[in-house]
Amino acid sequence: MTPRIFVGDQVASLAAGGDYRLPPAAARHVAQALRMRSGDALTLFTGNGGEYASTIAHVDRRDVVVRVVRYDAIERESSHPVVLVQSLIATDMMDFVVRKAVELGATAIVAVRAARSQGIASERAERRVAHWRQIAIAACEQCGRNRVPDVNGIVEFDAWIDEHADAHTVLLDADAERSLAASSRIDAPPAIAVGPEGGFAPEEVQHAIARDAIAVHLGHRVLRAETAAIAALATLDAIVGDAQ
Repeated sequence: MTPRIFVGDQVASLAAGGDYRLPPAAARHVAQALRMRSGDALTLFTGNGGEYASTIAHVDRRDVVVRVVRYDAIERESSHPVVLVQSLIATDMMDFVVRKAVELGATAIVAVRAARSQGIASERAERRVAHWRQIAIAACEQCGRNRVPDVNGIVEFDAWIDEHADAHTVLLDADAERSLAASSRIDAPPAIAVGPEGGFAPEEVQHAIARDAIAVHLGHRVLRAETAAIAALATLDAIVGDAQ
């Protein structure tokens, strides 16, 4: 697979036949990690859609210049956009969920603080969100997506429900009467809320249902929080997305 490099919102400077100097971090990755050479092919994308087929015109350890060959208006987004509302969990598992959610087509990831969430100090929260955004970019480079999903800052779960939930939103609850699969065949949700270890507290489930959200389960087994997020996105993709 041709290496893919995210270059940020640089549409104005990317045109067929033109040269483009990679940002320092991307240049180091291409030259030192990938060990690419002049003439090698690579693909650039800005995160706003489409991609640029390119070749390396010059490379040394700190400087890489690429020549843009053409622009391809190709998209690899899911046919059903969905927002993952993920309660905070252990650091490494949260990183895992962000990465896999991007691969599975989530259009945005909202980190929420639920009653049973892992704690995170306020001074670390901003750094964690910035870290998750970099994971989302790397996942797009790997999986071929040309639009980088939004990774929103941490908010309280009840506050998110109050502002965004509607009759189409679902939240995972092992005690729910209906399954995500059955519910999605009737009305595919635009957002899926996943609880932390131990799930959402009963009062959180009640609060969400009072705001018209729908409680659903993923089957007879109790899944870990990170497994539930991936299983939910994969289920939805299989029913109404591009995995059909």
